[in-house]
Amino acid sequence: MKELPLHRFHQKQDAHFIDVRGWRIPSDYGHVTEEIDALYNRVGLLDRSYLGKVLLKGPDALDLLNRISTNDMTHLVMGIMCDTVFCTPKGRIVDYCRVLQYDDQLMLISSYIDSANIIDWINRFVILEDVEIKDASADYLWLTVMGPRARNFIQSLSGTPVVDEDETIWIHYETIQFPALLNRNFVVPAYNFALPKTPGMEVFEWLTAELATFNGRLIGDHAFQILRVESGMPDWGAELTLDYNPHEARLLHAVSFTKGCYTGQEVIARLDTYDKVQKYLMIIDLEEEIFSEPPLKVFYDDEEIGVLTSYAFDPVNQRSVGLAYIRKRYCVAEFDIPLTIYSEGRLVNGTMRIPPVQDIG
Repeated sequence: MKELPLHRFHQKQDAHFIDVRGWRIPSDYGHVTEEIDALYNRVGLLDRSYLGKVLLKGPDALDLLNRISTNDMTHLVMGIMCDTVFCTPKGRIVDYCRVLQYDDQLMLISSYIDSANIIDWINRFVILEDVEIKDASADYLWLTVMGPRARNFIQSLSGTPVVDEDETIWIHYETIQFPALLNRNFVVPAYNFALPKTPGMEVFEWLTAELATFNGRLIGDHAFQILRVESGMPDWGAELTLDYNPHEARLLHAVSFTKGCYTGQEVIARLDTYDKVQKYLMIIDLEEEIFSEPPLKVFYDDEEIGVLTSYAFDPVNQRSVGLAYIRKRYCVAEFDIPLTIYSEGRLVNGTMRIPPVQDIG
């Protein structure tokens, strides 16, 4: 079982751990309700260093990524980050990554808890390109600050004014300088940090101490999953799979329709031009808690209209919420469509709504 670089620090913070795809990660720090409250009302700090990280270096690195993923990265500069999707020739999702210029290299942050999947995919397209590809998962931390007061927290750390549109805010801690990178994928403000393991561990302790000024908290995976689902943010293995395309997953903010050819471009463009998208990711509000693991079938009357792919229960507000791929003709904001989920031999009622921060196309 793999452990995070900060595992011992999390242990000292009384973290409860869960096993996720071969990693031991913090589920909570003993007070889930307080963590949820911090996420929605103040600020929280989350360690997601288990996500795969890949470094690409060489004169052909940027051109290679630009040719095999959906977004236009020709304008990437130091301290700027963009999202992109790696797709099959049929436009199906291989991975959804964040890409940043890191010194003289490009860093990919995968949506998966393993770099092997995306490294293998990229290597399929390397023929004569001058590029070095390295698994850097064990060498870097990937941290997220999130919550309504996240912007104020970043401003306090940086000592400079921060406004909504600032995508990069440079922070200095002793002799260390690093950027806070805006993340628009959630219903609350969020910023990412990519830090080398050393001195990143020292920075993490500093960030944790500074949280007290804002009555913030360390956040485990339990609270994060509630916010992720509520934000309509797809996850690898649930919503990000070879069964779906970027249109359906509402990832068009990571797709360029003007940059020219890339792997899967023809299919993705045709879906847009001819309005051929078959389903969309929706948020499902359920009337009671369910205990079955997704995927679960979704029904309207007796008709199967989709599949529930993620589920989370919010103990603070006693809310059950999930993500589901639903047939397009039912994904209409004006309709309050009642639906049911079949779980453990019973039907659970619910309604659905469009995710608040993802693109529908």
